[in-house]
Amino acid sequence: MIFLVTGILAAGCVQNPGPESPGPSPTQSSTPAPAGSPGVTVTLATPEKITTSRDLIAFVGRAADYARDNGKEKAIAAFNDPNGLFVIGNMYIFATGYDGTMLAEPFNPGTVGTNILERTGSFGTPYVRNMGETARFGRGLVSYSSPFQGAGSVSEPTLAVVEDVDGTYYVGAEMYASEGDVYPSAVLNTSAESPGVDGLVAYVKDAVAYARQNGRELARAEFNNPNGRFVQGEMVIMAFDYNGTNLASPPYAREVSENGINLINYQDPNGVNTIRLMRDLSRGEGGFLYSVAKVTVEGKAVYLPKINYAEPVDDTWWLFSGIIDPDYSGVVAGDLTGVPVRTHSRTELYELVNRVVDYAKANGKEKTLAAIDDPKGPFVSGDLFPWAESTDGVLLADPFLKSDIGHDMLEYTDMNGMMTTRVGIDAMQNGSGFSLALFPDTAVNGTVPVPKLIYMKPVDDTWWIGSGVYGVMVE
Repeated sequence: MIFLVTGILAAGCVQNPGPESPGPSPTQSSTPAPAGSPGVTVTLATPEKITTSRDLIAFVGRAADYARDNGKEKAIAAFNDPNGLFVIGNMYIFATGYDGTMLAEPFNPGTVGTNILERTGSFGTPYVRNMGETARFGRGLVSYSSPFQGAGSVSEPTLAVVEDVDGTYYVGAEMYASEGDVYPSAVLNTSAESPGVDGLVAYVKDAVAYARQNGRELARAEFNNPNGRFVQGEMVIMAFDYNGTNLASPPYAREVSENGINLINYQDPNGVNTIRLMRDLSRGEGGFLYSVAKVTVEGKAVYLPKINYAEPVDDTWWLFSGIIDPDYSGVVAGDLTGVPVRTHSRTELYELVNRVVDYAKANGKEKTLAAIDDPKGPFVSGDLFPWAESTDGVLLADPFLKSDIGHDMLEYTDMNGMMTTRVGIDAMQNGSGFSLALFPDTAVNGTVPVPKLIYMKPVDDTWWIGSGVYGVMVE
């Protein structure tokens, strides 16, 4: 049985028109050169529909080439044409200056000339800033969630591909989850026997030693070799520079390394900035980070906990690999029996933490800590509840984990070696605020670690609020 699993650690201007949007779907078009540029012609092979990240990358790449070949003025005019060459079904090219000024938006012309730099997605992700950061590295993927056009307030995961044009602006296009593979999938050999966490660490350390001994180029070639020594069952090597630009990717995601795709702002389905967080770990000695792998079982999408381990090669690049948590190998084989299914949503988690932060700012620290500490208080809903910590990691309040109040949690390390609090603080300070942990459900006096999606947000520069939802997400 073959399962589709997120292999890249699933990851603008989201104004995508609805299904009724206009736009031709030619099979091939030629665009004449602008005045003063004789002989410059761009031939565009335009499919009728874009549903894969590979096609989206190619679409944006063609637009960037067109802009470089034909000049900014003509390119912006072409991108703003709702009936032009750069509209394919629901997909279209937008253009944005690095200062946040919208330059091209064919279906929302009123936004052209306005500054959108501070726009955020459904979970507070500063996606326009992220797009600019990513595009400055060349080309890359940016993910976030936003309301789906024409669907009211329903929020959908969104994937954008962006590419720099000339250092002053970038072009991009995006797709919603309902339109394509927002979390590019890879066929992994999940039927292979799991190497376990110790095997994963040994595998990564072997790859690091190989890279140090043989140098970057030879190591990259071997990591990218579909028949090489580092393609071992479900384990493959991904390598990056410290900007987050991919240097080596699995054979089934060759377009990532071949196109130098930057993934620093690419999130997994839980909103975890996996590459950024592992990059930060690799600036030290490396370490563990959890994400999720999407496995299709009996027609259902099941997001299993994935254990990733990263290490630096030197001060210019780093690498990682990951495995599905061995405790969930039965799910990979098609058995959902006993799987703890998530009963609260990411939206509920996000809204609770923001509600408590707002309460704290309005009512002060002492009153807020007392409210958080109350197991029957206003912020507890089953196993969804907040806690509070100081910026140095001391637990200040928790309705159920009373024995740890006053203790320093900064160095807390779980059974696999992940430093849960440190990773969470890094996610809060430098990422989306979301991280994944394996932790017992303290609301029911649980002792067995289960997946826990955590969201953290500062109240001020001295303390922060966190909460989490337990269980595996099944759709």
